[in-house]
Amino acid sequence: MTIVPVADPGERSRLAESILHALADWFGIEEATQSYIREVASLETFAAEDGSGFLSLKRHSSRAAEIYVMGVLPARHRQGVGTALVEAAESWCAANGVDYLQVKTLADTKADESYARTPAFYEAVGFVPLEVFPGLWGPRNPALVLVKRVASGFTVFPVRGLPELQEGDDLAALVVERVTLEDDDVVVVAQKAISKLEGRVVRLDDATPSKRAIELAGDEGDPRRLEWILREAKRVVRVRAPLVICETRHGFICASAGVDQSNTPEAGTLVLLPLDPDASAVKLREELRARTGRDVGVIITDSFGRPWRQGTTDVAIGAAGVQVMQDLSGGHDPIGYELKATFITVADEIAGAAQLVSGKLDRNPVTVVRGLHVRGEGRATDIPVPPERDLFR
Repeated sequence: MTIVPVADPGERSRLAESILHALADWFGIEEATQSYIREVASLETFAAEDGSGFLSLKRHSSRAAEIYVMGVLPARHRQGVGTALVEAAESWCAANGVDYLQVKTLADTKADESYARTPAFYEAVGFVPLEVFPGLWGPRNPALVLVKRVASGFTVFPVRGLPELQEGDDLAALVVERVTLEDDDVVVVAQKAISKLEGRVVRLDDATPSKRAIELAGDEGDPRRLEWILREAKRVVRVRAPLVICETRHGFICASAGVDQSNTPEAGTLVLLPLDPDASAVKLREELRARTGRDVGVIITDSFGRPWRQGTTDVAIGAAGVQVMQDLSGGHDPIGYELKATFITVADEIAGAAQLVSGKLDRNPVTVVRGLHVRGEGRATDIPVPPERDLFR
């Protein structure tokens, strides 16, 4: 669906007249219809290239605008025309410094099926009902105002109030009880939450330390913990007892093979990495879609250290429904230089952003990132550098 701006004032009014007169169920008061036709001549207007629909914006302030009027020919209803028009309006708003977009429609719609579809449509494309104004259009026509944040950029917020997770809990159900998801949201989940759900919690006492574990523990470490690390490790990369850097079965290189003693269900336990974090992400994504009908992405994260830099940052260890990496190779910078091998690890950047609001000690294991358009495919296990390209292996 191609949406184009309409610059000519006369064409704006002609388009509005032809479409609004075809929508008698919505625009049946001729005086009001003529007012719309006159007003759109001076408003920012967008139209489907085939003439099947239009939308006009009224800017109320530097940061707020309104969908003043929108119409789609009846024969083109439910074919994506309205959604495409709203997306074009939102793009214009974001590019012109508008942070919030509103729209008004009738509030009391139970007796009119045609009008009932209008607020349902706007809610489906992300608008939120704000307030009903009974007297704005008269007592028989209460006005419902819906709003949507359309500013460029994205928002990140934690899903608060989740209980301590246990094996077998329904995480998708717990999430949708606490937040309303939208298409293209990315649901970011801390690895420990997934590991607890999947029963990847072990007791220190269930491991008998081997000679190698006792050696690696040194004077300060717990040999039982080192034994679990060795069981989880594909290979040991570096050792400074009791610190051990390992390669996991997934191909990740990290401290302690991902075995963690913090934020565990109880003292004397360890949390291991999920067996297949990408598969875990796929499963959660499907469960969220089944419960909400929304197409969201899922990223599972863990905290990793980085060579040559102090501290840790969250990275993606599992992903589904998102663009994991962006390949910019072959593109050109502003002075014409061709990028030879530039990859942006989008999933890791999202993981880091989510960690900023989830908090390391706040027990908010699920975060929603909204406003990014990163839908795609890929696996987090594709992120580690292949052995043949690893200069430090």
